[in-house]
Amino acid sequence: DHTQRIELQQGRTRKAERWGPRTLDLDIMLFGNEVINTPRLTVPHYDMQNRGFMLWPLFEIAPELCFPDGLALRDVLANLGAEKPASW
Repeated sequence: DHTQRIELQQGRTRKAERWGPRTLDLDIMLFGNEVINTPRLTVPHYDMQNRGFMLWPLFEIAPELCFPDGLALRDVLANLGAEKPASW
Protein backbone atom coordinates (compact mmCIF):
# COMPACT_ATOMS: atom_id res chain seq x y z
CA ASP A 1 0.00 0.00 0.00
CA HIS A 2 2.81 2.43 0.86
CA THR A 3 4.70 1.79 -2.37
CA GLN A 4 1.52 2.19 -4.41
CA ARG A 5 0.81 5.49 -2.67
CA ILE A 6 4.31 6.74 -3.59
CA GLU A 7 3.79 5.61 -7.20
CA LEU A 8 0.50 7.54 -7.37
CA GLN A 9 2.04 10.65 -5.77
CA GLN A 10 4.70 10.57 -8.49
CA GLY A 11 2.11 10.43 -11.27
CA ARG A 12 1.83 6.73 -12.07
CA THR A 13 -1.47 5.77 -13.62
CA ARG A 14 -2.66 2.20 -13.29
CA LYS A 15 -3.93 0.55 -16.45
CA ALA A 16 -5.75 -2.73 -16.99
CA GLU A 17 -2.66 -4.20 -18.67
CA ARG A 18 -0.84 -6.01 -15.84
CA TRP A 19 2.61 -6.51 -17.41
CA GLY A 20 2.75 -3.42 -19.60
CA PRO A 21 5.12 -0.45 -19.54
CA ARG A 22 4.96 1.87 -16.54
CA THR A 23 6.25 5.32 -15.72
CA LEU A 24 7.21 4.11 -12.23
CA ASP A 25 7.20 0.69 -10.57
CA LEU A 26 8.40 0.27 -6.97
CA ASP A 27 9.08 -3.21 -5.62
CA ILE A 28 10.52 -4.32 -2.30
CA MET A 29 13.19 -6.77 -3.43
CA LEU A 30 14.81 -7.58 -0.09
CA PHE A 31 14.55 -6.50 3.54
CA GLY A 32 17.77 -7.65 5.14
CA ASN A 33 17.52 -11.40 5.68
CA GLU A 34 13.80 -11.26 6.39
CA VAL A 35 11.40 -13.65 4.67
CA ILE A 36 7.87 -12.24 4.53
CA ASN A 37 4.85 -14.00 3.04
CA THR A 38 1.51 -12.25 3.39
CA PRO A 39 -1.40 -11.88 0.98
CA ARG A 40 -0.11 -8.37 0.06
CA LEU A 41 3.66 -8.76 0.31
CA THR A 42 6.29 -11.37 -0.55
CA VAL A 43 9.92 -10.65 0.36
CA PRO A 44 12.30 -11.51 -1.15
CA HIS A 45 10.54 -10.53 -4.38
CA TYR A 46 8.97 -13.72 -5.73
CA ASP A 47 10.83 -13.73 -9.07
CA MET A 48 13.87 -11.54 -8.59
CA GLN A 49 16.33 -14.43 -8.96
CA ASN A 50 15.14 -14.79 -12.56
CA ARG A 51 15.34 -11.10 -13.46
CA GLY A 52 18.72 -9.83 -14.50
CA PHE A 53 17.37 -6.28 -14.74
CA MET A 54 16.75 -6.42 -10.98
CA LEU A 55 19.91 -8.32 -10.04
CA TRP A 56 22.57 -6.31 -11.90
CA PRO A 57 21.89 -3.00 -10.12
CA LEU A 58 21.80 -4.90 -6.82
CA PHE A 59 25.15 -6.50 -7.66
CA GLU A 60 26.65 -3.07 -8.34
CA ILE A 61 25.89 -1.90 -4.80
CA ALA A 62 26.19 -5.21 -2.92
CA PRO A 63 28.42 -7.68 -4.83
CA GLU A 64 28.89 -9.93 -1.78
CA LEU A 65 25.17 -10.18 -1.01
CA CYS A 66 23.61 -13.53 -0.14
CA PHE A 67 19.87 -14.12 -0.26
CA PRO A 68 18.03 -15.37 2.85
CA ASP A 69 18.18 -18.92 1.42
CA GLY A 70 21.99 -18.69 1.39
CA LEU A 71 22.47 -18.34 -2.37
CA ALA A 72 25.12 -15.82 -3.35
CA LEU A 73 23.98 -13.05 -5.68
CA ARG A 74 27.05 -13.55 -7.90
CA ASP A 75 26.17 -17.27 -8.30
CA VAL A 76 22.54 -16.51 -9.13
CA LEU A 77 23.69 -14.06 -11.83
CA ALA A 78 26.20 -16.58 -13.22
CA ASN A 79 23.57 -19.35 -13.37
CA LEU A 80 21.01 -17.01 -14.91
CA GLY A 81 23.40 -16.07 -17.70
CA ALA A 82 21.98 -12.56 -17.82
CA GLU A 83 24.44 -10.16 -19.37
CA LYS A 84 25.16 -6.90 -17.61
CA PRO A 85 23.41 -4.03 -19.40
CA ALA A 86 25.75 -1.69 -21.28
CA SER A 87 24.29 1.33 -19.47
CA TRP A 88 21.34 2.32 -17.36
